[in-house]
Amino acid sequence: MNPDVEKKKIFLIGNEADMRIFLLNLLGTGDFEPVIVESGTAGLKRITEEKPALIILNILQYRDRNMLLYRDLKHDETLKKIPVIMLSDVDQKTFYHCQKFTSRPSGQAIHGPEAYLVKPPEADELLQLVHALTQTGNVNATGETL
Repeated sequence: MNPDVEKKKIFLIGNEADMRIFLLNLLGTGDFEPVIVESGTAGLKRITEEKPALIILNILQYRDRNMLLYRDLKHDETLKKIPVIMLSDVDQKTFYHCQKFTSRPSGQAIHGPEAYLVKPPEADELLQLVHALTQTGNVNATGETL
């Protein structure tokens, strides 16, 4: 790691203590600056102000307040390009089914995250995703350039 290179800020939102420690240690060893961020309005405000390179968002259940934060993030024109890795105990199929019920009244669908991992994630796979999603001009899981 080059000390002259600015570390890429990775926001960690909504992780329980053991997952938080795992993520802080894993990301802290590379060119990343992991930062624990609150959920809800405070988290959205901080994301708006600091615009991290990536967000790792923990979803405990489909009606979790982090789902609402994710919805707000992906409906904001300036923030929706920030890649998100979603960690969850809920499988991806359930996530896509439940997002229908958390979409805005306008009927606008929420696009899925750039990556979705069921907990606990494999360290190598997670690091590989973080590196890929924080590269300039990277491509998300749907093939869109970020």
